[in-house]
Amino acid sequence: MTYRALGADDFAALHAMASDWSIVRQLGRWPWPAQEAFTRSRCKPYAGHGFVRAVCLDGRLIGTMAVTGGELGYMFAPDVQGRGIATKAARDAIAHAFDDYDFAALKATVWVDNAGSAAVLRKCGFTLWQTYYDQSPSRLPTLTHSYRLSRDTWDRLRTAAQ
Repeated sequence: MTYRALGADDFAALHAMASDWSIVRQLGRWPWPAQEAFTRSRCKPYAGHGFVRAVCLDGRLIGTMAVTGGELGYMFAPDVQGRGIATKAARDAIAHAFDDYDFAALKATVWVDNAGSAAVLRKCGFTLWQTYYDQSPSRLPTLTHSYRLSRDTWDRLRTAAQ
């Protein structure tokens, strides 16, 4: 598995993911139905505080992993879900975020019906922080779980693992 910046050549693979309801229904800010202009706006290096990475396997874009503004977010193609790839990529992203940025804590938000993503977050050390209703461009107001992971907790977990 490799990571790199997103680019214009990633449009087809990224748009295929954005055109899959099973993926988009779990994302917070992606529109449904998929909009080419929106997807193209995401196919470039991130210029804000944090990073967005293309996650590639055998040269194929299989997902994205990001920490932007202190929030962890990701999406993966359906054919690679359930194989531990998201957990590995999330751990790598968390390490990068805490090693190279000034975040005191990271947060991540999942819809209540996204058990797989919630499991990834718990495996990485995130704990449930709050629950509330939220709405995205692709969903009606839906119960949402917000998780947090402090730098101190991450350091303790990383040290214990070594």
